[in-house]
Amino acid sequence: MFIKLSIIVGVVILGGMIFSNEIDNLFPSTSATVLDSLKSDASDFSSQAVDSVEKRIDNSIDKIIDTTNDSIANEISGVGYKVSSKISEAKESSEKMINEEISNFDLIEYVQSFYK
Repeated sequence: MFIKLSIIVGVVILGGMIFSNEIDNLFPSTSATVLDSLKSDASDFSSQAVDSVEKRIDNSIDKIIDTTNDSIANEISGVGYKVSSKISEAKESSEKMINEEISNFDLIEYVQSFYK
């Protein structure tokens, strides 16, 4: 089926190429109109294809940027939480150690040991 169809299409295209001048002479406005219509259709198709590709690329870039921003924000939040918890632990242990040292500190003994 495809072989027969391709032979017929080949003969029509070859005949159109061979007798293109005669076709232009017989149907001058029709052939020009058909060619202009084909050019216009091809131009419209190419502009639609370019617009579609641009939109898809823009959408893909927007998704990549959003995903990257979310990922970076999550990582920064996680690191900030870890740093905050470490600082809080250091503060608590420092307060505990200072309170122990202050409670064990005896000013009178310190002064006496200083003068001995």
